[in-house]
Amino acid sequence: MTLTPVLVPTRKPPVTRRRRLLIVATLAAALCAGYLSAIISHRLDHGSSWWHGADAESRTEGQRTEVRFAFNPGRQVTFGASIRNPGPWPVTITDIAVNDGPADQHVFKIARLAVNHADEATAVVFDLAAAAPFRSIRVAAGAELPVFVTITIPDVEMAPGSGLFFDDLAVDYEVLGLPRHQRVPMGFRLLVHSANGYVPR
Repeated sequence: MTLTPVLVPTRKPPVTRRRRLLIVATLAAALCAGYLSAIISHRLDHGSSWWHGADAESRTEGQRTEVRFAFNPGRQVTFGASIRNPGPWPVTITDIAVNDGPADQHVFKIARLAVNHADEATAVVFDLAAAAPFRSIRVAAGAELPVFVTITIPDVEMAPGSGLFFDDLAVDYEVLGLPRHQRVPMGFRLLVHSANGYVPR
């Protein structure tokens, strides 16, 4: 008599509940890390154009462009810069300032912010007459936002031939629902130049 082995079906042990929870928790952590990494790496940049009125002059030397206003304390001057969202997600710009920190410590006070609305189908146009007051605004991925900034020239002592300048804007924005803050380059340097100097009275 020959014995033939009997095949007994074997079952793989079921995946335990603890193991499933561990897999789900690992996947959730990986998704959260990817989400936060994408938000942290999202940066705004200067756009393709800028603007100034007849009360300023501009010049380009090498790679640097300078927009120059004459120093006149208390006078308001307006310039335009475009902020580009290189993507890949839309952002909501919630605030724009010239300086960081508490408002009472800013060198340049912003008197007015205005924007021209632009989308993918519209070229960036600086039209001060058509500009609307700035409010939180959505900027699509790949789009630019033309911004008009009116600043008040400070009443500070200036040596002859000296100046005050800045080349970026402090921008608060939200990407994928989380707040961000960034110094966004304007693509030019704005200089308020005092040819003869000034002493406040």
